[in-house]
Amino acid sequence: MSGHPLHPAVVHFPVGLLLSATIADVAWLAGLTGDVHVGAIMMAGGLAAGLVAMAFGMFDLTKLDAPLVPRVLQHAGVMAVAWLGYAIALYLRRDILTGGSALGTASVVVSLISALLLSAGGWLGGELVYTFGANVRKAP
Repeated sequence: MSGHPLHPAVVHFPVGLLLSATIADVAWLAGLTGDVHVGAIMMAGGLAAGLVAMAFGMFDLTKLDAPLVPRVLQHAGVMAVAWLGYAIALYLRRDILTGGSALGTASVVVSLISALLLSAGGWLGGELVYTFGANVRKAP
């Protein structure tokens, strides 16, 4: 895309979907809804979009200044653990995607922990761009 990094352009989709899935879980816990399908569908979509964001992140990593690589690896590690947590939460609710209606507390707890990790990883990514200028070209 004419020299612009791709990763920052696509990360909003998985982050938004995954955090919305956790919000749907909290709404279920609070008794605001009995529908557990919405959270599971958003989680599945967020995980798929996360794979795309990870691929673009790996591509953008090849263009990064070497001193930033340790910080990028920290960001990537936290995000990978968050993604894995959401994958586990989705696995724990696999019956929902095939017509079931039960949502276990273990899945909700894993979703909440994953949301915290996702938020921390997003903060680290924002720090890379806004504090350290990762892949940001200077104006001529």
